[in-house]
Amino acid sequence: MLLAALGFATDWALYWPGQMSFDSAYAWWQARGETVTDVASPTLIALWRITDRLYAGPGPVFALHLAMFWSGLALLAGGLRIGTAWRVALLACGALPIVLVLRGHVWTDVGMLGALLLACGLLARAQAGRRAALWAVPPVLLYALGMRHNAVLAVAPIVAAWAWLAWPRGGIGRRVGSGLLTLAALLAAVTAINRQARSHVPLWPILAQGDLAALSIASGRVLLPAFSVGPTLDVAELAEVSRPWSVTAMLQNNRSGIRDPLGEWPAEDLRVLRETWFDAIRADPVAYLAHRWRVTRALFGTQPREWPATLLYVDAQIGYRDNPPVAPNDGAAHRALMRWVEAWRPTAVFAIWPYLLIGLAAAPLAWRRRAAFPATAALYLLASAWLYALPYPLLAPSAELRYLGWSCLASVLAAILALAARPAPHAVQRPPGAYFVDARAGRSGAGGASTTTTE
Repeated sequence: MLLAALGFATDWALYWPGQMSFDSAYAWWQARGETVTDVASPTLIALWRITDRLYAGPGPVFALHLAMFWSGLALLAGGLRIGTAWRVALLACGALPIVLVLRGHVWTDVGMLGALLLACGLLARAQAGRRAALWAVPPVLLYALGMRHNAVLAVAPIVAAWAWLAWPRGGIGRRVGSGLLTLAALLAAVTAINRQARSHVPLWPILAQGDLAALSIASGRVLLPAFSVGPTLDVAELAEVSRPWSVTAMLQNNRSGIRDPLGEWPAEDLRVLRETWFDAIRADPVAYLAHRWRVTRALFGTQPREWPATLLYVDAQIGYRDNPPVAPNDGAAHRALMRWVEAWRPTAVFAIWPYLLIGLAAAPLAWRRRAAFPATAALYLLASAWLYALPYPLLAPSAELRYLGWSCLASVLAAILALAARPAPHAVQRPPGAYFVDARAGRSGAGGASTTTTE
């Protein structure tokens, strides 16, 4: 669609060749050499290694993520029987402030977001009668799954939707079994890709160190294991350098030394750190929950201007070791956009909660209208958004908004689809996804039965 093509071209002009944070630069460095660890996505590294042979730098990966995003949005808008105004509203979601800003970065979060959206668009296309689109969904979801270690929570509901559409006349058992087998196969493939890394680095130590630092401040004594901190570290220093918006502030600004959580740890040290962490939580669950609530407010709430802008965006090209320099986008449009973003950054426009609230408010309507496919799609989107978002209050090491870009986008898309759905007055109410409409044959079925639906 023309609007999607215009959106792609606008993003290209605003951001090319893509903004590079430290995470991006580290992934590129590995793509140019050896996959050293799986801290950066080995799936992204493998793709980048291929594209770098054709065009060195972040540009091709950035363009691919844009192509997935706008293709997915176009397929979703074009594959549903909804009014023109609703189609335009879906395409306008590309301009949602958080999503617009995140899309400029070469991040795994953006790759996951684009792949999930493309999978949803392909499912809408398949539901409209183009069944061939169904078989493009698993490879796209493989990419989404490989982007982040916790992506399975966002992917699982989309796999469920795929299984329901793939077996229009199958029983519940067949559909559930198909979905579980497909998800297991995708996880196995991602695991095989991840094993290409020279070493596996557990991510939980960074969370453990942040939680232990907060509990140390609350208890008045340093709870971090002695082998993980410098001998002069005390509670006063921890209180001075700790911030609710990121563990990184403590790691970078302390004077006494704190062990790199993503470095190499002997197995025994990891065991002691884990036991110390769990023991501290059990000893003072109230202080632990208060700490996690502060992190949750920082992540989901409106962030003050004095907090780092890098929690939202990185308007730079960060280098790493021998990576070639990447020219920044210094166009007038880019500079104007960044000024606007910075002006509005400490407002609800760039907070997570309004987007999630929009989707949550639309959930009852989507459920009531679930006989129509747009409302069914809304329920799957909401399931994906919330399954992905709900663990973050306990698992987020920082308040970086990119973590929840997909949940924000999926929530607003779901609200639009719920409003756009218009079931027939006497439509048979069925569970979400319990039917498949063959638009070309003009019939619909669930287990071989006919039903009346509108889209």
